[in-house]
Amino acid sequence: MMPTICRVSIGLCLVFALGWAPVQAASQNLCTLFTANEVQTLLGTAVESGEAAAMGTGCQWFGKDEQSYAIIQAVGPDFWVDPQQASGYEPISKLGQRAYSHPDLEGGWRAMALTSDAAISVVIIGKTATRSNTISLIRQVQERRAKGK
Repeated sequence: MMPTICRVSIGLCLVFALGWAPVQAASQNLCTLFTANEVQTLLGTAVESGEAAAMGTGCQWFGKDEQSYAIIQAVGPDFWVDPQQASGYEPISKLGQRAYSHPDLEGGWRAMALTSDAAISVVIIGKTATRSNTISLIRQVQERRAKGK
């Protein structure tokens, strides 16, 4: 189990990133979009069950290795940010209106996609985190949200 201080730190970062504003994408429990087994495949390690994150706008799965995690979040499109100056920044084609990925400072990857109703973000941290599995996850989030799974 990931140490409590890490969970609190991650949660606070997401809350501050959200900006404490009430504008968000249509309410949807993102934890229901993926099983622990699906996330485990992307992370390459066993994970705990998904739990609500970022004031209910996201879901997070912590790796049982206590070093890996995945977070997905969907907020209103007004929260779209595009850090083109980020080291390793690469646009993602054929995903939403605009999308990108870049390495995360914690040793993983981040991706964000802008759709008509949401800014979707994904973070995968861990030894097996890759740009490819991060893009796969964000594509799946967008598709499953659209289907209302």
